[in-house]
Amino acid sequence: MPLGVVISNHNMGYKTVECISSVFHSDIDAFQVFVVDMASTDSSVSIIDNRFGNRITLTCCTEDLGSCGGLNIGIRQALEAGCDYICCLGEAVTVEPSALKNMLHFIQSNQGVGMVGGKVYHRHLPHYIQQFGISIDFKNFRAVTLYADCADNDAIPGVVYCDAVSACAMLVSAAAIEKAGLMPEDNFLYWDDTEWGFRMKQAGFEVAALSDAKMYHSASPMRRCDNTKVNYYMTRNCLNFFMKYTRPEKCMKMSIVLLRSIFESFYLHRMGHAHNMAQSDLTALNDAIYGLRGMAPASRILENDESGLSFVSFFEEQERVYMEDDDPFLEQVIRQINPNIIFLQLPASNAVTIVRCKSILEIKDFDYNLDFSDDVVYIDKSYRMLATREDARLVKNYEAGLQLFLYAMQPQMLRRISEMRTLQF
Repeated sequence: MPLGVVISNHNMGYKTVECISSVFHSDIDAFQVFVVDMASTDSSVSIIDNRFGNRITLTCCTEDLGSCGGLNIGIRQALEAGCDYICCLGEAVTVEPSALKNMLHFIQSNQGVGMVGGKVYHRHLPHYIQQFGISIDFKNFRAVTLYADCADNDAIPGVVYCDAVSACAMLVSAAAIEKAGLMPEDNFLYWDDTEWGFRMKQAGFEVAALSDAKMYHSASPMRRCDNTKVNYYMTRNCLNFFMKYTRPEKCMKMSIVLLRSIFESFYLHRMGHAHNMAQSDLTALNDAIYGLRGMAPASRILENDESGLSFVSFFEEQERVYMEDDDPFLEQVIRQINPNIIFLQLPASNAVTIVRCKSILEIKDFDYNLDFSDDVVYIDKSYRMLATREDARLVKNYEAGLQLFLYAMQPQMLRRISEMRTLQF
């Protein structure tokens, strides 16, 4: 059998059913579906089993092994069943009928490609791309989701060669897995797909994303997580990746760049009185430095207490706004929050002016001629907002706090890198 489709489920029964149903409506005949349930505490197993029965292979784990652990179980089962190619899908993803066929044809026709991803759209904004490949930026030490939140258009390439693709929409050859290994499991959640793509390229395979493989993801960019899980694992695993793979001569710069990023997140959470989220930033850093991998102890994951002048609640209360710079995606997001809001063509005294910026922490009233008032709100690329004079005061104090943080934490981070890789600094 040429293709095995693997889905890891955790408390997402109905969404997983939608995902599997879209696979069964695909324009491809020979495939087998492997679903691995990660100790769901809801009725996911019965929902999935009642819908598909023996049409799929359903494995139930007694403990949560993370998305990568679940996918690896399914991948092993697919390889044992003789599948030459394995497609991993996220439980919140649905595929267009031609997507899997096009991915399979592409990887079979391009022998140097070991991993291919799809073009994933926002389901609630289906003309906007959520992700179309991942680039690992060793200059700024980050992973960049390519074409994120861009309106789809003819100028976007049909094939994007990149460093990784999301595990929610990827197809991998058995030959590439044999050489590069399975998905790394010590991340538990997040960065596992990025690291796997990186390992594929280290093993000599190309990674590509295919425009003709259209898929839709139901997660909204404004969705608020109930706990600090995403923040914790994304931060910890990002640090671990770059501490592990950055070239030795760049490690000093890497430590400064990543510590600045963590302190920025910590400071923004502190500005928003999100004490649990701020604690999560520091806990993730400490755990990365002390080598904690896999599933974190339950005490590390706290309730998400981000509140205050949040993006969603702010625009729920607005009647009229003026956007200084044209941003169609942001406008659509705001309209989904508040369908009755009016976008003006010119600024007005009875409307809030929206100013976009890279980061609100880079705004300083001695560098920019800005009016910090109730009539102006600054929104950065992560939808953080600066809207009050108190926000402006905190921004002014940011740099001094950052320098103390770097002084305290950089030696510890460099010591960890030395232990991991027997380097000397």
